[in-house]
Parts: sequence; structure tokens; C-alpha cells
Amino acid sequence: MKLNVNGADVEVDDRFAASPLLWVLRDVLGLRGTKYGCGIGQCAACTVLIDGRNTKACQTPAERTTGKAITTVEGASGPVIDAVRDAWYRGNVVQCGYCQPGQTLAAAALLETDRSPDDATVTRWMNGNLCRCGTYPRIRDAIGQAADALAEGRAPQRLDTAPELEMQPLTPEELADPVHPYVRIHQDGTVVAYSNQIEMGQGAHTGLATIVAEELDADVSSVRVVNAANGTRPDGGGDVYGTPAGGGFIQLTGASTSTQGYWERYRLAAARARARLIAAATEAWQVPAEEVEIESGTLRHSSGKQAGFGELAARAEQLAVPDDVRPKDPGQYKLIGREGRLRVDSPGKILGTTRFTIDVSLPGLLTAVVLHPPKFGAVPAAVDDSATLAEPGVTAVVQIDEGIAVVGDTFDAAQRGLRALRVDWDEQKAELRSSEELLAEHRRLVESGEQAVTAREDGDVAAALADAAYVVDAVYELPYLAHAPMEPNNAVCRMGDDGVLEVWAGTEGPEYTRMAASAAAGIEKDRVRVHVPYAGGSFGLHSSSGNDPTSEAVQVAKALGWKHPVKLQSLREEEMKSGRYRAMAVHRVRAGADAEGRPTSFHQQIAAQPTSVNLPFVAEVLFSKGVDHMTASGAVDPPYALGNFKLETTNVKTGVPIMVWRSVGNSHTEFARESAIDELAATTGRDPVDLRRDLLADNPRTLRALDLATERAGWGTPLPEGRARGVACSSFLSHSAQVTEISLDNRKRVHIERITFALDCGITVNPDLIRAQVEGGLIYALSAAAWGEVVLDDGGRILTQNFDRYPVMRMQSVPRIDVHLIESGEPPTGVGEVSVPTAAPALTNAIAALTGTRIRRLPISKTLRVF
Repeated sequence: MKLNVNGADVEVDDRFAASPLLWVLRDVLGLRGTKYGCGIGQCAACTVLIDGRNTKACQTPAERTTGKAITTVEGASGPVIDAVRDAWYRGNVVQCGYCQPGQTLAAAALLETDRSPDDATVTRWMNGNLCRCGTYPRIRDAIGQAADALAEGRAPQRLDTAPELEMQPLTPEELADPVHPYVRIHQDGTVVAYSNQIEMGQGAHTGLATIVAEELDADVSSVRVVNAANGTRPDGGGDVYGTPAGGGFIQLTGASTSTQGYWERYRLAAARARARLIAAATEAWQVPAEEVEIESGTLRHSSGKQAGFGELAARAEQLAVPDDVRPKDPGQYKLIGREGRLRVDSPGKILGTTRFTIDVSLPGLLTAVVLHPPKFGAVPAAVDDSATLAEPGVTAVVQIDEGIAVVGDTFDAAQRGLRALRVDWDEQKAELRSSEELLAEHRRLVESGEQAVTAREDGDVAAALADAAYVVDAVYELPYLAHAPMEPNNAVCRMGDDGVLEVWAGTEGPEYTRMAASAAAGIEKDRVRVHVPYAGGSFGLHSSSGNDPTSEAVQVAKALGWKHPVKLQSLREEEMKSGRYRAMAVHRVRAGADAEGRPTSFHQQIAAQPTSVNLPFVAEVLFSKGVDHMTASGAVDPPYALGNFKLETTNVKTGVPIMVWRSVGNSHTEFARESAIDELAATTGRDPVDLRRDLLADNPRTLRALDLATERAGWGTPLPEGRARGVACSSFLSHSAQVTEISLDNRKRVHIERITFALDCGITVNPDLIRAQVEGGLIYALSAAAWGEVVLDDGGRILTQNFDRYPVMRMQSVPRIDVHLIESGEPPTGVGEVSVPTAAPALTNAIAALTGTRIRRLPISKTLRVF
């Protein structure tokens, strides 16, 4: 079979004629820019151009493309794609970047067809391309910018990217050095920052590059950032990459602490590196240190002597760090807080050269896919693999802890083998309850309070409720939610001749990955080396320390006698069948107010499966005296002053595996709190903003955010008929407030028209990246609020397995989003999850204001249609 790919004729074995073009491109021809997202044509991450038309490669048999021109992201060229790529880059479109090759090819196909598309045309054309990071507003703007450039005849410079750097193991001397584990200067002048926080779309690498360049007075374009791992000191002195914001005992990316953790560690490391460079210059030039100046990576002296960083790097590394080194005063900043910073990881992601775990390729690599049980806790009773082993390209069938792995020379072969596998499942220990039965049990426990533990108690709630003139008593219900990042779960492993097991995984916790690999392999942790490629999203999914793709890959490789490297690539269906969902939760809130409508009491009860117990080390801190503080987060520490306050939590036991999810407990606790506050305002006849202002009197930063959001949203000003606004506040990670404006169409569907979001997150390192995270967090959370739900049927079978049953927001539903950042001199705080908790309650509060229908159970689609 002959195909024409990127202008060249290639011969492909007829064995692959019926295979999806996606896997022929990736596994046969080695073109890895085209990505796998769902396999059923629902996400378009696999977009290629066939005779110029954007086409889903996962749905196109290779044989149907013979005689046609196939263009992948690697081969796309010409003025249109150049304009698109330039607009993508300059518009800071990219976050995780996994879907962006498909997005850019779809945009290029649009502009080849219509050089001046209006918004409606852009929406229709791009609506099939999913982005879980929520970059839709920027995609829309970038297409407009590219169209303008083409119309004006502007020829942008072609986007280019340097080869990715691979982190090498650190020597004991390097591990002990105060600078080397974090910042290294190469002799070509390149500055490499080794990031203890993993880049998965949140912009951590760009924030780090900005901080390091600022403190070094380097040219920011010279700074390269690499995901770091394997920083354990051999003397037992801990992990040099332990996350500072988490106490430094383990390397873990989460809780939106990247910039917060960088702020002290990397400013100081870069300042120390700068001091070493100055010391090297003073030694070489025989001049006082105070006479050496640095600007954009060049050291200068008034005598005319000058040198680039690279010329002095080797000597500087040998010098001691002066004792009095301190980071810059904020008044000296030239980069931090300034607009115009472009993401350092964008070019490779736009061009399709960035390596995600799915793209790791090693000599002799085999691919494994796993069939997981249809119900949680079921195990194989009988396996018939005869038809599987007869499939061309299938090399083995291996039973592992949580399913059966089919191994093939390509993903397509393994997938065909999996479909041919016949398994009878033993369900004796399986979770057999349906979603409705599990929800009923949560509801029973929260209403009975029979297992409740008091997490916090202030004043006398019972007496205050008894004396209240107004009382709200409401139950709020939230379902299981999948993470569903664009890159399905995966991992790669290889056992070396030296007995060192190498693992590649886009993990949030390299130490957890090391634990999972060592346990599955039966070896010591110090024989495991972890590589961390970019992650195609995560949202908490890649936080596990066992029973995950790393464990599965290692189990398969071990069963095959370590003869082959193994890539474990999850099907989207198998990832969702593996669980690790956001926990189901039920809240009961009783809130009281006096005759003047002043809140007097607040009693919140939660029933949910505890999350932190799934995280080694973290659980020791976050689960105490029967209270899971990940579950209670947002409820135990509300932004409001509530004199008589009580929080009770109940730990529910189920067979459903759960894991942290973007904003963790706050994703459900703040929905209950902000809904109840609004219900109390309605019951007392008070304006919900005025009521919140009273409660925020002792919290000036959140109050300021509320005032700014409501002012910019026009709270209290008349709206056209059929529109309404809702409000919500939060002090989660940072201080924020949002106003959501909605409308109803003539089919009684809710349209989200506009969101105004105000944020005080301390010093803003890169303002536009902060806005991007707020936008993406809102879109991610609105998806869940409107439609998100994992459903188990009456026998516990997992029904929700792909984007056809787990709808997420597409471009057609994206509202106008206005983000307003509040100037602050406080240290930076988190933004990656900051907009998630308030998205649902602000929306449902608006729905109540417009329709009179109070949404107490999510998703909203159970009650009303959301467009």
C-alpha cells in the first residue's frame, strides 16, 4: 500500500490497510505529532489534513487515503500555517499543548477555505476539536489574528524550537551544591533551570524561566526549563526537588503551589548563580565585585571588559557562594509582573515536536493495552486469549493486578487483540451498587450523622439555629467526576543491563512513580530512575503511587522477562474504567439569620469518600482524628466570618477508586457553601452581594475581589429581560470572586453569556499566564457543572467510558470571560485551580435568580439544559 505523507510517497505493509491512519502514522511511520485522544472521533486530537481538509485520523482507515495527500503537523507548511502558528505563539494559546497540533491544522484548513471567517464560522469549524485546558477563547482570537495577518500580507517569521533537553543524573557533589540542582549555565550561554514542579499545562516552566532570568539578569530567551526528578541525596538528606510549599519532604506538583514554591527556592538559587558569575568576573578582571554589571546575559565593567555567561560558567561553578546573597528587591524587577511574556514551552507544542509519554520511542519497544474489569473490584475468573494471540502483531497476553494486558508491536495490534479477548469476571468482591444507590447511601449518612466527626466548631450552632428568624436547610449532591485530560493515561519502562529500571511518566509525583515502579518490579527504589516528559493535562489524575499505568507497564515488562521496553497506553475507555474519580459528595447545610437578615449560624455536614488516604506521606498530614482535610478543604476554612459555625464530615466507604481532582475538596464544598449563602440571602430578602460583604468585613482581600468583580460586571444594574447574574466568592489558594451572567433561549436552554472574575494572587509573575489559567479553570469547571457525571448502572457496571458519555465544553458554549488582576505586594499564591470552585455556584445562583429553580444536584443537565 502506497501513501503520500507530507509530500513523500511511502510504502506501508498491506497488513495495516484497515488500521486507523492515526496508528499507521504514529507506530509505522514514526510521525508522532498526531495525537490519540479518544479513538472514537469525539475529540479531534488526531486531526490531519487529507487533500487539505481537516480529518480525524482515528476514524480513517489507512487504505482510504491512498492516492490522497496526507499532511501531518510535522509536514504542514506555507503562509497560512505560518500565520496560524505565529498567532498561536503570540496569543499564548497553548497550555498542556497535547491537542494543539490538531487545533492548528483545523484552523489552517479553515483559513485556506475562508480567509475572513466570522465568529459563527470559527465556532462551527472548530467545535469538534476538544481542549480540556480550555484554550478556546484564545484559539478564537488567534484565528482572527492569523486572518488579519494574511489579509495584510504580513509574513511572520517561521516558528522554530530547540531540541528538548534530557536531564542527566546528578552526582553526589552536584546534589550537595546550593545552585547546581536548580540552575546550570552552559558554555554556550544557555541557562537551564531544573524544575521541581512538573509542567502539565499550568505554565510553571514559563514562570520559572521568568524568575530565573530576573534574578540572573539573563536574556529570558536563553533560559531553558526541564522537568526535574531523581533528586534524593545519598546521605539521607532528603530530596533536593522536594516541593517547598509542601514542606519539602516530597516532590509533588499540586495545590497550585508551583510559583509559590519557586518564589523562595529559585530566586535564591539564581541569585547565587549570579553572585558566582560576578565572582568569576572579578577574579578574571581583577576588579571589585560592585563594579561588575550584568544585563541580558552579559557581564560588563567600565574598563570595557565584558563576557557572556558562557565564558565564565565553568569557573563560576567552582567558586563558593558568598554568604550575603539575597534575591532582588521587587522595585528592581524588569521581567516579573510585566505583560508580554510568551510561554517558553509553546513552540514545540505548536509544532508537534514536544515529547509526551505517548511519544516515547525506544529500540524494541512493545505496546500494551489493558482490559480492566467492567465493575470495580471484579477479577478474571476465566480467560480465552486464543483469538487474541491469533491477531497479527499480538505478541503476548499477560494477567496483571487489575486486569489483563494485551501486548503488540503496535498500539493498533494490541487494541485489536484486546477486542478479541474473552473474559469471564468474578464479581464476588466487586462494587455492585449503582451511582443512585451510592448517592442514596451518602445522603443517608449525611442526614443521620451516625458516623460524623466534628472537623471544626465555633460557638453554639444548635442554639443559634433554634433562635434564628430565618433558616435554610438544604442538601446538595455532587457526582463522581473523571479527570479526562487530553492525553490518556500511559507510562513506559525499560530495564537496563545495569539493573536500573527506567520509567517515563507525565507524573505529578516522581517519588510516587518511583514507589509504584519499585513495588511492581520487586526492586529497591534507588534502582528506579524516573523521566518526566510533558504531561498532556492531568488535573490530579497523575498523582497515584500504585495500581496505575506505571505499575501496569512494569508488571508487563517483568512478565516478559525484561526482554523489551514496554509502553502501557490506556484506551480512553480503559482509563475511565480504572476510576480515580473526584469523589461523590453530599452536603447538608443549615444556615440561620436574625430578623434583620444577618447570618447567625452555619452548620455544614459532608459525606464523601476520603481522598488524602490515597496519597502516601500526604495522608499522614492531611488525615487526622477521622477528618480528611482534603475533603473538608473550603468548608473548614471559609472566607466568611461565621460566629456560630460547625463542620462535620463522614468518611464513606465504597469500592470506587478516587483521586484528587482539580481544586480537590473545594470543588464540592464551595458549591454547597456558596449555594447556601445565596439561599439565605433569598430567604431573608437581602442582596446576595451585600450579605457577602457583611461576612467579609474581616477579610479585606476577598472583599476587594468581590467589590471589583461586581463593579466590573455591573451588579445591580438593569439587565435585558431573560438575563440574570449570580455571584460567588472564595479564598481558596488566592482571593477571588466571580459574577456569572446567563440567559435563556426560546427552547429554555441556559446560555452562559459572560463571566467576570477578580483575583488577588499576590505578586503576578506573568499576568497573561494567570489570566489563561483562570480562563481554563472556569471552562474545565463549567464542563463539570453543566454535564459532568460518571455513571454506574444498576449492577455497578461502569457506563461512562469516553467523551460520548462524558460531554465536556466545546467552543460553542464558551462565554465571554473578563479577568481582572488586583495589584499586590504579597508573595505569589496559586492560580491553576483558583477559578474552579466558584464556577458552579455562581452559575447555579444565576439560574435561581433567572428561573426560580434552585439547582442542588449536579450536573445541571439533570434539571435544565445547558447550551
